[in-house]
Amino acid sequence: MKDSFEQPMCLAFLACDTVITDIHTGKKSLIGIFNSGASPKFPHAIPQFSIFASLTNGNGEAQLKVLLNAANFEKVFELNGKLNFANPLETPEIVFGIRNLIIKSPGVYELQLLVNDVLVASRTLTFREIKPPPAKPLDKQQ
Repeated sequence: MKDSFEQPMCLAFLACDTVITDIHTGKKSLIGIFNSGASPKFPHAIPQFSIFASLTNGNGEAQLKVLLNAANFEKVFELNGKLNFANPLETPEIVFGIRNLIIKSPGVYELQLLVNDVLVASRTLTFREIKPPPAKPLDKQQ
């Protein structure tokens, strides 16, 4: 990062099913924003999802880190990236794509965004176990 007293600030930090970027405008559409998930069994595999972040107040190149930690502080994943700020008024965006994430057990997880090793955003993701509905008995035909 250039010599600066600016500390980047997070404007948005979201988990969603997918992010679509319009090729003409560069605008992003976040589809299926979520804070929780459910599965009838664990470990549970999530085939794909995205993490979107928008920041401001930076200057120069910033090192990003996205972490997902379980309640017992076990690291589920760590992703790294970079953002460039031409000036502190800019609002660059970044999308992290995740594939085949395994959630070992139901519970509360913390998603964190660090910029230059400083925590700038976090959010809770909760995964719970659901019981499938009981099977209906078949009607006997006479």
